[in-house]
Amino acid sequence: MNKNTKVSTTKQIELRFSIIRTLLAVGIALVFAFLLMATVSDNVIRDFTTLLIGPLSSKSRMTSVISKMTPLLFTGVAVSLIYSAGQINIAAEGAFFAGAVASTVVALIEGIPAPIHIILTLLAGAITGAIIMGIPAIMHVKYNVVTIVSALMMNYVALYGGLYIILNPLRDPSAGFEASFSFAKTAILPRLFGNERLHIGLLIGFAVVIISWVILFKRPFGYSIRAIGANKKFANYSGIPVNRTIVLTSLLSGAIAGMGGTVETLGNYSRFVYSGFTNHGWDGIMLAVLCRNNPKTIPFAALFLAYLKTSADSLNLTSKIPPEIISVIQAIIIIFIAAERFLANWEHKTIVANSQKSMEIEKGE
Repeated sequence: MNKNTKVSTTKQIELRFSIIRTLLAVGIALVFAFLLMATVSDNVIRDFTTLLIGPLSSKSRMTSVISKMTPLLFTGVAVSLIYSAGQINIAAEGAFFAGAVASTVVALIEGIPAPIHIILTLLAGAITGAIIMGIPAIMHVKYNVVTIVSALMMNYVALYGGLYIILNPLRDPSAGFEASFSFAKTAILPRLFGNERLHIGLLIGFAVVIISWVILFKRPFGYSIRAIGANKKFANYSGIPVNRTIVLTSLLSGAIAGMGGTVETLGNYSRFVYSGFTNHGWDGIMLAVLCRNNPKTIPFAALFLAYLKTSADSLNLTSKIPPEIISVIQAIIIIFIAAERFLANWEHKTIVANSQKSMEIEKGE
């Protein structure tokens, strides 16, 4: 065999199949979407085309994609970090909501200079989010409580506790609907490029992505997180402080999700207007699955999901296609990407063949 024959590494093969698996999942989901749309649409070709390229049809829709992408950067990274530690902590939704409520409390205070006011709101959101996601972690390491159960309960604590605060002491009776008093102008996030839908939260989100990737893959703390996620017993045997790392990772994840709530609320609204969960935390779970818990690829997955959501909005305006069609697409994509056996035989055969080829090359030398 030619010594110059290029042989792929196992990591390269796994990356290649990860991309193929994702593309196939998206393709299969689109086929299902087309079939579902055909059952209710008067013009399925037109509506399917809107689904595919609707967000590209105008500047405002493209801006909407970026706007919807911004909070997903925070929740996607938050879930990726905690899942990397092997913890099924699903309290990112509650942390996001609680962070928005906490930042609202600070945003209502008048007389604080703009830069300081924004920093204080971000800190309020981060601290509150860290508490919401930190409590299930502490309960797990101290009392062996099942994390997914306590995290689910914390979501509802955050929701109803937050709504009580908004609808009682902070409610503006003159608003005409259930909402808080108006935010102080110094707490509103500055705009980007003079666009009302784009704000500095987007830049903060990208900074969070970069910093989280560096922590997870370039720092000792990140190695500890991934070691615990890969094999908790081995990590403990190696001297890694497992319980401490789990709690710290949960606090960090909660802080990021809480800041996401702050950025979304103070970047897009003049007062707190939510009446329930925003689903950004649940979307973060999907993004973490899509990206295999790698923060580096979260922006691409967030852009994809935001594009789908904007397509749903476009379909709402131009057809009678229900927006739930997007939820169907998301569910199918997650099912196929999360399925460990999907394309596993083909991937295994490719790795074995590649190993044999590598051995033959070494023998030839």
